[in-house]
This record gives sequence, structure tokens and C-alpha cells, in this order.
Amino acid sequence: MRRYIGYREFVQRDQRSLVGTALLLTGSHEQAIRLTLRSFHTVALSWPPPLWENPTTHAQIALYRRFLQRPSAAGATALVRIPPRQRLLVVACLHDGRSRAEMASLLGLSEETVKSEIAEAVDTLTKGSESRLITRMATAAGEASVPDLTARSMRTIRRRRARGALLAVTAVLVPVGLVAAFTVFQQGEVWNSALGERSRPHAAQAQEPVRAVSSPEPDGSGPGGGEPGAVPAPWRAPRTSSVIRYAVPGPCPDAPVGTPPSRAGDVTCAGWTLTMASGGPESPAPGPAECEGRKPCEATLSVPDAAQRLAHGDEEERPRLAPAISRDGRRIAYLSAAERRYVAHDLGSGVKRYLSPVLVAADTENGTRVSVSPSGRHFTVTLGERGLRTDFTTGASTSVPAGQMPPAQRIADWLRERYGTWADSPGGRHSAAIAAGKGEELHSLHVIDATSREVFKRLPLPETKRPAKAEVVSWLNNREVVVRMNARAGGGLLGFYRVDAVTGRSHRVPGLPADAPLVLGAVTAP
Repeated sequence: MRRYIGYREFVQRDQRSLVGTALLLTGSHEQAIRLTLRSFHTVALSWPPPLWENPTTHAQIALYRRFLQRPSAAGATALVRIPPRQRLLVVACLHDGRSRAEMASLLGLSEETVKSEIAEAVDTLTKGSESRLITRMATAAGEASVPDLTARSMRTIRRRRARGALLAVTAVLVPVGLVAAFTVFQQGEVWNSALGERSRPHAAQAQEPVRAVSSPEPDGSGPGGGEPGAVPAPWRAPRTSSVIRYAVPGPCPDAPVGTPPSRAGDVTCAGWTLTMASGGPESPAPGPAECEGRKPCEATLSVPDAAQRLAHGDEEERPRLAPAISRDGRRIAYLSAAERRYVAHDLGSGVKRYLSPVLVAADTENGTRVSVSPSGRHFTVTLGERGLRTDFTTGASTSVPAGQMPPAQRIADWLRERYGTWADSPGGRHSAAIAAGKGEELHSLHVIDATSREVFKRLPLPETKRPAKAEVVSWLNNREVVVRMNARAGGGLLGFYRVDAVTGRSHRVPGLPADAPLVLGAVTAP
């Protein structure tokens, strides 16, 4: 279990303080230990943590969230008699040392609300004496009876590994289940477990579904050689061991003169091109014609029904819709202009999953996007403030409440106002953006903690021979950020670089196109 090196020591070090916090929240030793074990399990899911992340902070925040999901109150102390949220704010800020601003961001409250609730609790418990309340809580937490939780925490990890092995066996049987499912269900009918209903992609809806207006091909004609503006057919992903290095959008043609304005929710432009690379020394090349005289061997695939633009019923420019590509380059998800719903494909197995029901204009009026987990297993479709998370292995979908969306997505408006453009880390806990310098000062790379909105790393950009301006392209993994460097005069490309978000060290990334928006996959594939 090399992955969990250091985890045992972390549990031994922090178990007393976490049980003390949990005891103050619940009033029961038994419930406090149960709550602490669950927070340790949450930390174990992403172990080892990135170098800049404090696992103690992660465990405390996990404990807070678990408590709010199922608040409990036992015992006869005055603290457990106040409301759960107020109790959490008092314990987190006065006992654990969390700032009011951090708790406001974590709970989605204003800072004034947090301050007023804490002040009200202090008045109720100690008649306004904050220092006396702090002393009482420290005494109560110090009296906690704390058994050694190390063995129980490690046992939970071993059970999780056993479940992982069972899922691997299940994954082998999935193709058999898919064949049976397609035999039983009528074509075009899909069970969506998140909604608990069957939906037919092309059936009439109570609201008119999203429709495709145009889908360009590289030569400017409609897909398949049809008329311009023809709706593309659903993409059929080829089975291949090659991986996606990156994707670039196709051109969006201007609407012909006299064309009526698009309605809100219409797909006004579709089409992305995938650049494929050999998945490794044992995998076959994409094709002899494409690879002749070229290293690394690369080929391209067109995805004509992957949406780029949605109409919103106004003239305001909206962000481009982009596909989500797994870090190993083997899976891709996007909004299908043909099927009017989000879909995902696995290129190795040829399996296709539906990630959302058929969309209507109301689903997309507040923005929409799709993202993929670092492992490539889970895809999350965001529709305004709600989300749908799909496990690609099992096909199961669950609704994601707004409060459980990744922190980086919850502060998107703040990032847009401050930086304009940014990129979220694969885990959704951090964001990276370029901060402009003043006068002749160089720009710098900001790494932002999405929970506290604090910039905890200000890194210099890679040195170039000519004065440059930078743009964040994407995170390569949980630690490295890819930035594009363009000349300040003329805007010519000076290169792409992968920057270590902890040390600031940078390395050039060859083979990426100069003049197109990029979505990265296995960008370092051979």
C-alpha cells in the first residue's frame, strides 16, 4: 500500500484534536468517533495530498460537512442546545481557529451573517464573554476519551481496495450487460437513474429541446457533404488504443444574410477535431499515411456533433462550450448537437454513456459545462447551479446539489470578475490564473485556494527571449499548469510550458498548435 505512506502517522497525530472537535459538535463520544472516522476516510480517498494541501485542514472541513449533512445533539451541555449551523460556526472559529471569511465561503453565507450568528451564540452561552467560551470548549475537548483509531482507519482503506477489485471484475461483465440492455430496450430509449424516468432523445417534450442550427466541416460545408446548416449525425467513436493529445474547435461560419436569430438554447456551432497519438510503445500507430516521416506519430479525428456555441437569446458573447477529456486521453465527453444531451465515449472499449437527459432551453440559460474527475471515471454535467454526476464504469447517475459542487466551480463568478480567464484543477480545489503586472512588471501565475479564495502561490512565468504575455491553458495534473506564452508585440506564439504549481519550475511542451483554443488530454503521450 505504497500510496498510503504517511497516512497512518497522520491519523495518529490528528485523531485527538478531531475527536475533540467532533465531541463539541455532537456531545457524544460514540458519535464523535464515528464522525472522525468518516472524515479520515474522506482524506484517504485523495491520499497522498498535493504538497500545498494541509491534510489536517482537509479532514476538519470534511468533518464539518459530514456534521451538517446529519447533525446530531446528545448530552446535556449548553453548546449542543443551540442550532447545528450556529454550533458549527462557534466550534470552527473559536475552537479550531478558522476565520469568519473562510467559514462564510465554505457555507455559502455572507461574512456578516457568520459574525452575527457567532455573537448571538456567545451571548446565549456565556453572556458575551468570548474568552470564557473558548476556555470551556478547550476543557471539554481535552476531556475527550480517544481510542487509537489507526487500525480502524487502515481497515477501511483495505475494504475500499477490495471493493475496487470487485468493481474491476464487474467492469469485465459490463459489455455483456450492455448487449442485454440494448436487446431489451427500444433503440433511442435510455434509463436515466438521476431523474428516475425514461427519456426518448427525439420524443416531444413539454418544452422544446435544444436543437442544432449549424455544424461546420473544415471545408465550410455541412457534415457529410450535405447542405450548410445540416444537423450532424451522432458521432460513432472508433475503437482504438491511441489516445487524445488535445482537441481544437472547428471554424464557425457566419449565418447567411436573412437568417432569423437563433432561439435560446439552440446549438449555433458544432465540431471539434481530436489530435491522436500512439498510446505507448505496444499500441498500433494511428495510421501509416499520417505517420510517415513524423515523430511522434499523430493523426486526427473529427467529432462533428460536439457543440461549441449555444444561443442565449441575446447578443452577449458567452464562453465556448468545450469537451472534457480524461487525463489518460482515452475518454471524451461533450454536448451532442445531434442528440441534444451530454454523451461520453471510451475509445478503448467503444462504450458510450449518456450523461444527461435531453436538454431544454431552461437547462442551459445559466450556463452549462462538463468536467471529468482526475481518474477519468466520473463525469459531472453542470446545468446552472445543479449538477449530474455519472460513474462511467457502472453508468449510474446521481444529482449533485449546489452546495456539493467543487469549490472552484462555486467561485466562478468571482474568478471571472477578478481574472477574466482561469483554469480549475482536476480535483476542483484550486484554480490558476494570470495576474497582470503594473507598468513594465512581468505578469505572474496565481494559484488560488478555491475554498478560501486566497492566492497562496505567486509564481514567475517562464523566461522567453522576447517580452511576452501569458494565458493559462489547462492543468496537466494536480500539480502542473500549462501556460501559453505569446509575444507582446505581434502576438506570435513563443511556446507552451508546463509550470510546477509548487516550485515554479517550468518545461517546454512541444507539438501544440499556436492559434486555436485547446482542450488538453494526454498531452505528454509519446
